[in-house]
Amino acid sequence: MAKSSVRFERGDGYWVAEHDSIGFIGTTDFGTVEFLITSEALAEMLNPELEGIDPETAVEVFIEFESDIHSIAQREFVKRLGGEPPILLTTADIAL
Repeated sequence: MAKSSVRFERGDGYWVAEHDSIGFIGTTDFGTVEFLITSEALAEMLNPELEGIDPETAVEVFIEFESDIHSIAQREFVKRLGGEPPILLTTADIAL
């Protein structure tokens, strides 16, 4: 089985107020990469009809959907060829 280009540890999400996002870290063979997923994207995952969520709910949604978020982050990391960190995941990125 091939090794992922970026790997994640569960339970490492944290609120980033200046970006209204949850931050989390991926590890590559070349070091760490910071990812952010917006609170709007998290709200979309929880309920597409929500217009927004507060920081506490954002953390809870991140925990609930963490495996899916890590998969999306992996896909976007590969699609963007790494890119400049932090890699920002928005509602456009969560559409499967």
